[in-house]
Amino acid sequence: MKGNIRVLVSTKRLRYELNLRRNITIIQGDSASGKTTMIQIISDYLSGRSGPGTEVVCDRKCIVLSGDDESVLAKLGMQKSAVVFVDEQERFLNTKSFAKAVLESDCYFVFITRDGLN
Repeated sequence: MKGNIRVLVSTKRLRYELNLRRNITIIQGDSASGKTTMIQIISDYLSGRSGPGTEVVCDRKCIVLSGDDESVLAKLGMQKSAVVFVDEQERFLNTKSFAKAVLESDCYFVFITRDGLN
């Protein structure tokens, strides 16, 4: 994939700015450094549960994947050129079927984790 995708996530108190240059980005950091908070802000915004002053700005559709393996793979298969966020707590993250789906997708992925991914 080519290009640079900019994602801006902000609230009244926080601001995250990502520039995605590859189709797979891993955000790795210590506990309590704001990784899961960013995913929660995006999820709340996309579902309409965020408060005033919260926004997610991106030229592409953003989604947060969560749930069981089968529903996630089905949801991922319907996405085209989206920016997909996945938190480390999701059980499907380390499965071979999910890895295969990622490699076959034309989406950009942002994985949030404290530890490296296999």
